[in-house]
Amino acid sequence: MNNLQEIDILIVITTIIVLILCFTVVIFFLYFQKKKIAFILSERETRQRFEEEITKSKMEIQEQALQNISWEIHDNVGQLLSVAKMQLNIIQYTLPENQQFSIQETGDIIGKSLQELRGLAKSLNPETIKNNGLIDSLTLEIERFNRLKVIDASLNIVNDQYNLSNEKEIILFRILQEFCNNSLKYSQAKNLYITVTFKLDILEITAEDNGIGFDVNDVENHSGIGLLNMKSRGKLIGAEINLESTINKGTKLYISCLK
Repeated sequence: MNNLQEIDILIVITTIIVLILCFTVVIFFLYFQKKKIAFILSERETRQRFEEEITKSKMEIQEQALQNISWEIHDNVGQLLSVAKMQLNIIQYTLPENQQFSIQETGDIIGKSLQELRGLAKSLNPETIKNNGLIDSLTLEIERFNRLKVIDASLNIVNDQYNLSNEKEIILFRILQEFCNNSLKYSQAKNLYITVTFKLDILEITAEDNGIGFDVNDVENHSGIGLLNMKSRGKLIGAEINLESTINKGTKLYISCLK
């Protein structure tokens, strides 16, 4: 009888020890699993922060480059054209009357070119966007497109306007500028529509053309590269960017950004 009791006690003790060992193994497994997950998440966050910093640095370099180009256009090319126009005006009155008209036409062309270059310089300069704000900057861009007489562009504002941070307004303007430039260069569109809707906590923007469209998944083409640029910029301000395009039916850009 004593032997049976000892065996029972031994079985119980063995069972308890096995259970404790199993419990300990499970605890250690869960602990190391938790540590592993935390490490993976930390690595992912570190990689994401690194990618965001790289993207931000690229955007800052691009903005500085655009500002430098803007200054070059305004200060150098603009001045050269201004001097050329002045010299033509001087020459005009030294020529016979029948030749003055041709010189005047050439002067007018230079004057219009100068006006367009100054408009382009303003749209490239981030300081102009900071000072004017998103809507005024878009208005100037739309007016510049219409002066080119390549596309019929329009801007529609829905609800009362409010200001965003300078960073958000510059990035949103650059995204729309990228879309518009692609439309002008590649879409063969006749119309371009931009709608900015000011909701309580969200700014929604749609930009649409009626051009030939393209394959959104083809990142090798110019439009695909432009889409990558737009999405990279959008990530910096937490904006959602969606692009839809149908062959021969046009392209539509959706932007949603928290106030």
